[in-house]
Order: sequence, then C-alpha cells, then structure tokens
Amino acid sequence: MLTRYPKEIVSADGIRIILRPVMREDEKSLSEFFSRIPEEERWFRRHNLAEPAVLREWIGDLDQGRIIVIVAVNTIDNEIIANVRLHRRPTECLRHLAHLRIIVDLRYRHRRIGTQILLNIIELAKDMGIEKLVAEFVAGIEETAVKGARKLDFFEQAVLKDYVKDSQGNYHDLTIMVKTLHQGMSDF
Repeated sequence: MLTRYPKEIVSADGIRIILRPVMREDEKSLSEFFSRIPEEERWFRRHNLAEPAVLREWIGDLDQGRIIVIVAVNTIDNEIIANVRLHRRPTECLRHLAHLRIIVDLRYRHRRIGTQILLNIIELAKDMGIEKLVAEFVAGIEETAVKGARKLDFFEQAVLKDYVKDSQGNYHDLTIMVKTLHQGMSDF
C-alpha cells in the first residue's frame, strides 16, 4: 500500500520535495511545522498538534490500518512543509470512505504542492480500495483549499450553517466535500 513512497515531486517554482510516510522520529520536525501554521487555522483542527504533549500522543496512536499520514519534506533543509492524513473508520459500513485532512506550510502555498500531494493521496486511496474521499472546510478560512478541491472534482455534499466557532466566538459554515474514486479509471 505504501510502496509508492518515498516519492519525489517538484513545486511550481522548482523546489524538490519528498513525500513519505510519517515516522515517530518526525516528532520534533512536526512540532516545528505545526507551530508555523497560523493560529487562526490551527483553531479549527481536531487536535492542536503544535502542543508537544498532544503531538506526542498523536504520533504514539498512529495506526497504519486506520490512519495514514504522509509528510512532504523539503530536500534542501529536510524540513516538513506539508502533512496529509487519511482517516478510515474501523466499522464495515464505513470502510469504503476515508476522511482527508491536508495542511501546507504558509510559506509553501500557491506553488501547486497541495495539488500534487492531493493527486498522490487520491492514488493511494484508490490503492486502498477507498471509494469516496471526504473533506471538511471552514468557510471564510479555507477558501483556497476549497478551490483546489473543486479543481480535483470534489463536490459540495453539504454545508452545515453556523457549525463551528472561531476563537472570537464567531460562527462559520462547515462545507463537506466528497470525491468519488473510480477504480481502474482515470479520475481526471
């Protein structure tokens, strides 16, 4: 399943990046990565992985059968610059779904890195037998990610009005997008 990794990609501006599964030894690099994510964005994450204790527990709980984590590493300084996670539920009725979460370091956005990572994770999901990828986006915060997902044929499945709150107590809609994967066929 993870035999396609490590894999090299190149950003739109020529930066060589290695995609590979996360390792327990990545804890310090992941901590630095999550600390660089703006607080406004970290607020909406399920876990504050910028907190060392939370990150340590999260890394300790990684289960390759249920959660797959791929990191993007800049080959110049060996710095983690992006993280993508596929979450699968253990119940049989939901095993055909995977929830997708991706985050790219602010300094590396708008270089087509996120798009390439998503294309790779879509192929990985197909290899795993996933039929649908589900992604959630906070309206007004993750608009660039929504545009990128639409370009890769994710479709809006639902909008939960005033579903999440920001740190000031303001409500935001949560957009749920889904991509149906076709085994043995090109999705694009």
